[in-house]
Amino acid sequence: LITGQRVIDAFFPIAKGGTACVPGPFGSGKCVSGDTPVLLSSGERVPIRTLFETLPGEREEGPEETILRLREPLKVLTWDGKRLTIGKAVGIYRGRSDYMVRIETRTSRVVRVTPSHRLFRVWNAHVSETPAAQLSPGDFLLTPRCLPLAQDGYRPLPEPPSLRAVDPDLLADVCRLIADQARRLGSKKALAGRLKISYDVLINYFLGRAWPPLAFLDRLYALAKRPRPRPIRVKAERDSQAIRLPAVFDEKLAEFLGYQMSEGTIRGKSSVCFFNNDPVLLERYRQLLWELFGLEGHVARERTVDCVRVHSRALVTLLETLGLPQRRKSRTLRLPDILLISPPSVLKAFLQAYIAGDGHLGPQGIEIATASEEMASGLVYAFAALGILARVRTRKVKDRTYYRVFISPKEAARLLPEYEAERYWTSFDTVPVAPSTLRRVKDAVGYARLLNAGVEIFNYIGGERLGREKFVAIAQLTSEKDDQAPLQEFAGLLEDFYCDEIVSVEIENGPFDVYDLIVPGTHNFVGGQYPMLLHNTVIQHQLAKWADADVVVFVGCGERGNEMTDVLMEFPELEDPRTGEPLMHRTVLIANTSNMPVAAREASIYTGITIAEYFRDMGYSVALMADSTSRWAEAMREISGRLEEMPGEEGYPAYLGSRIAEFYARAGRVRCLGQPKREGALSVIGAVSPPGGDLSEPVTQNTLRVVKVFWSLDDKLANRRHFPAIHWLTSYSLYADSLEPYYAERVGRDWPTLRREALKLLQLEAELEEIVRLVGVEALSPQDRLVLETARSIREDFLMQNAFDEIDTFTSLEKQLRMLRLIMGFYERGREALERGAAIEPLLQLPVREEIARAKLIPEGEWERFEAIEAQIERQIAELVRQAEQEVRS
Repeated sequence: LITGQRVIDAFFPIAKGGTACVPGPFGSGKCVSGDTPVLLSSGERVPIRTLFETLPGEREEGPEETILRLREPLKVLTWDGKRLTIGKAVGIYRGRSDYMVRIETRTSRVVRVTPSHRLFRVWNAHVSETPAAQLSPGDFLLTPRCLPLAQDGYRPLPEPPSLRAVDPDLLADVCRLIADQARRLGSKKALAGRLKISYDVLINYFLGRAWPPLAFLDRLYALAKRPRPRPIRVKAERDSQAIRLPAVFDEKLAEFLGYQMSEGTIRGKSSVCFFNNDPVLLERYRQLLWELFGLEGHVARERTVDCVRVHSRALVTLLETLGLPQRRKSRTLRLPDILLISPPSVLKAFLQAYIAGDGHLGPQGIEIATASEEMASGLVYAFAALGILARVRTRKVKDRTYYRVFISPKEAARLLPEYEAERYWTSFDTVPVAPSTLRRVKDAVGYARLLNAGVEIFNYIGGERLGREKFVAIAQLTSEKDDQAPLQEFAGLLEDFYCDEIVSVEIENGPFDVYDLIVPGTHNFVGGQYPMLLHNTVIQHQLAKWADADVVVFVGCGERGNEMTDVLMEFPELEDPRTGEPLMHRTVLIANTSNMPVAAREASIYTGITIAEYFRDMGYSVALMADSTSRWAEAMREISGRLEEMPGEEGYPAYLGSRIAEFYARAGRVRCLGQPKREGALSVIGAVSPPGGDLSEPVTQNTLRVVKVFWSLDDKLANRRHFPAIHWLTSYSLYADSLEPYYAERVGRDWPTLRREALKLLQLEAELEEIVRLVGVEALSPQDRLVLETARSIREDFLMQNAFDEIDTFTSLEKQLRMLRLIMGFYERGREALERGAAIEPLLQLPVREEIARAKLIPEGEWERFEAIEAQIERQIAELVRQAEQEVRS
């Protein structure tokens, strides 16, 4: 059964009609940590755990997960493949994971996700969904540059419900409304009861003895089924000073808020101050106080700084409603949500004022320091809403963390005129493109045309970072006939995104509570402490896609709801490489989620194998994927307990082993009865999920007694980002010897020899690593060091495979043979060179080793490139031997 997965086809193959087992621990949800903020279309940034705990909906509880089906869809930002747009999340998932991957980028984006959570990796103008565990420092992630949250028109200013209306016209209308509603209800006492206030308070409002708060007016006008007029002037208490209440959040109010949040403070419950030694800013602040609120600010001197002070309880209440804290402002300050959905001119006015008060303008750009992580996060989101790229750095001073937001001069020119006079370049806004692609562009477009467009292409072919503007210029010069259409498409994507380089990837041990949003269609959302694009059982998906079977039966036995949703959404999108149609057209899906009855869980396995046998008897080759037989066994254990049967090992029924054997015994290759004459095959691949990864538990052991192939998934390999995470020392295939004649005849006579030699080197590597841990690699002989390096090449260049790379996702047997020939050929030639006097260090540093590592990315059919690498091996090692012999003679 050819799968295109090198570790399976080459080392541990499965025959058509055979059986295989894939063991691995529970908990591989594609989720994020609970403290990850989600960006809503309203501009709010709410931790996903808070959304799960507070939003109304129907909760589906399972033993390992909970799914919240939202009563009202949640509007979020999502990427539809072309641009960021508003999407709808219909549910929230919560589960558990034993591991988390912490990823930090060059612009200080940090995200904690499960190892299988996919992020959008960028390379060579191509975006691929890559599991977090497969990412490494030096990779680039697609990251939002511009957040399309701005709405047309000014947003209404939030009205603090505790403020009191003082407009004469509005108060007269309130008196008439009280009288009308009292007549309708029969008395003012009845009206007071409906409005949930005392009769005396109502009379005071009616007679004009007290100012009614806006909360009371909301209830009164709602009872009368009339919209409440917006007050023009409000006050806080009976004897306090009234202020004007702005109707909308416009540029002036945003500017005032920028000054107040940067250098202002609230004192007590009635004073507002703004501190600055710049008389121009002080006067501008006083002017805004008068124009916006009708308040007169007083200039005073406090110690070493001038300030504008105003006493107004109403203004304090309004500022608190907008999010300004009274206490510990430096550490609790956060950006008001209304800013992100305001027109760009409003957001720009706020940022300019905030920078004027608390920013530093220098030749290296803008720097803003803050002690509040929430404010740093809000500022980055605010700059992103304007399409301005910002980055953050942290610094600890006396056990306190401070955050510094940086804007390069090139980006700052979009906001401040001070930076518009010169032309700048930023090293953070670059695009990763392979030199080979740039060489093809040079050949197609021509060096002269590129140079006339300001692009010195040889600099970038030589390794210089390619900036966004230069990349766009290159893309504009290409055309579809030049076979560079992907460059043009990616250049359009850079209007909303940029490429952010990963600087660190760390594995954190759990267990952890993890969450995910269910966003139909796009399966991604914008979130994170700083804006990032986040995605919502890859081995079995790969087998279903690439196995040379006519029909695929996928049984989700007791699977988590979000895992089954993932299969349902992904399989129709996966292209069948044999027909070009959706993979779902030849797939039967048996969906049984973990919250369904245990009887249904037991029946799902039998349903799947029966359907598979039906297609096999029609003469088809069928591949059955059962995930997970451990949950099937748990269902048997629960049913057996309810029937009061005598329990066996660990509470499983005594007939567990026979039931498992009966299931796998239904696999096989058959000659079907009847006409026409036909042959069919049913291959069964079962996923076993032992709790805690304990392979000694009964389900795994009874399965291993029956199946002929054991693909041992290793969590340590997954933590080292080695995929597929099938360990080469603990896996086995009892079909390998029987299939050797097939491989020798159909692929190459040297295939069996290469396979055995490669496995032997991997075994030797494990033995040598024990010595290296004790005495170091320098104590090894040159021959042993060559063994270690060759084994590493087998692991990294042959066994590691990227399921989300267009070329590396599938490897034909022909290509697998040629890759093994390169690796083992280098080993044989290298061993001969060492015997003839060559040194180990120059041998390991030969340039051809890099070509061997990149051979996995050579497209199918380009066999001449493999032959060229073989020639390089011969030539470079021969030259190395010649130099060594010459040194000996001299």
